[in-house]
Amino acid sequence: MCDTQTLAFSAEGYIVRCTDCKRMQMAFGAVAIMVKLEQLQQLKERASLELFYRDICIADPDTKIVSLPINNTTMLCLSTNELKALNNLLDQATALLEVYEMLEID
Repeated sequence: MCDTQTLAFSAEGYIVRCTDCKRMQMAFGAVAIMVKLEQLQQLKERASLELFYRDICIADPDTKIVSLPINNTTMLCLSTNELKALNNLLDQATALLEVYEMLEID
């Protein structure tokens, strides 16, 4: 059984990691998936780019217009508001992972 540490938590979801096996679980909206560190980092990069380049004035912020691939078989379909919430969650998790890496905390 995994001993988890919370990397990020909000009303929309959470990201946790096992301190032993380093597996991570991300829950957002109605989806909960296991992700590797590389997948989490790629998702963070893609979410940031979508926010930077997307013209948020075009559509209703609650209309699902953004698709973010997690892996070859899983994709998140998000609204602009959900994308912002996911990006904040990923910001928190990646920042805490960097701190843990600097402190070499498992």
